[in-house]
Amino acid sequence: MHRRFHEMMAEAGRAGQQILPVIRGVGIPVDVREIEGEVVVVADLPGMKSSDVTIRLTSPETLRITARRREVPEEAGEGYVIRERVSGEMTRTVNLPADVTDEGASAAFRNGVLTVRLKKVSGEEGIEIPIGEED
Repeated sequence: MHRRFHEMMAEAGRAGQQILPVIRGVGIPVDVREIEGEVVVVADLPGMKSSDVTIRLTSPETLRITARRREVPEEAGEGYVIRERVSGEMTRTVNLPADVTDEGASAAFRNGVLTVRLKKVSGEEGIEIPIGEED
């Protein structure tokens, strides 16, 4: 099956087709670490600029990274033997090991590596409600 997949990719490349315009959940490798009071997510996005990347905390336990790769205009299919560098949108949803908050969150992008730091929510969140005695 692995061999057949590579043959299909090669056939599409020879035909000048763009067969993967949107890649979901692949292409953005991540490392997730818990360090003291925070969760750190590091993602590899080679060839991207910070303006191509969007980060969204979709829930206290889920982070979504979206990257848009724009195709450089070139001669249509001319001279290509293999064409695997596709344009389009890549999205990676990361399940975090602890609930986090957007307060104090930070992100840095350097040399194609995105680092997102998120503060963990303390275990005792919310306001305690006193219980009254019944008569």
